[in-house]
Amino acid sequence: MTQLRLDVPPELVVFDVDYTLLLPGERFEAEGYRALGREFGLDLDPGRWEAAERAVYAAMIERRERLGTRHDEEVYEVVARTIIEELGGGDPEAVAAAARAQLTAWWEVEHFSLYDDVLPCLGRLHAAGLKIALLSNTSRDLDALSRHFGLSAFVDLALASSVVGHCKPAPEIFAALLAAARTVAGAAVMVGDNLEDDVRGALAAGCHGVLLDRRGRWDVPLPAIRSLEELPALLGLSG
Repeated sequence: MTQLRLDVPPELVVFDVDYTLLLPGERFEAEGYRALGREFGLDLDPGRWEAAERAVYAAMIERRERLGTRHDEEVYEVVARTIIEELGGGDPEAVAAAARAQLTAWWEVEHFSLYDDVLPCLGRLHAAGLKIALLSNTSRDLDALSRHFGLSAFVDLALASSVVGHCKPAPEIFAALLAAARTVAGAAVMVGDNLEDDVRGALAAGCHGVLLDRRGRWDVPLPAIRSLEELPALLGLSG
């Protein structure tokens, strides 16, 4: 693992939200989509899940190339519709209705849970006197989300791309967060599961970046951890 090289002690640790702190429920996995399809008369094949993931990735790349990094409110429904179509699709009206239902579910916190390593990690960082922030490409009310999951005691500020108008990896969203936190880039560490948006976006903004690779999919010469349990030691916190 590449070590994190800090020129100054960290002051601010910034976390992505989805798939970093929050685990989406089974509704958003292959079998969940099959059940969703049945509600709308669609026969979806979970065996095509890997192809659906590739199709979503391609759709996201196409939108990013076309729209740049400005906040993209429609992308969430595009993801759901792409998955449904790739799993078998069907009647266009039924596909569209199913995608809208999935989008509604995505904004409902009851379909999510915290990873087990989140609260112990945040508690350790908070006890060490570090500022903690959330930075997410989302339209969610991150303050309400923090309250729901018991994060408010640890999180000092939160910023959504819908507020800034730009998504990670845009420098504008990192600059806005640093300004709100009154922290210089060199004293900030971004932690997230997305290599491009979270880690390389942070690095381009002058911050440090740590890749949270829970599934061990990446082999990159960048600081990476498999669990948030590893983060305090990576930041140089003892005990």
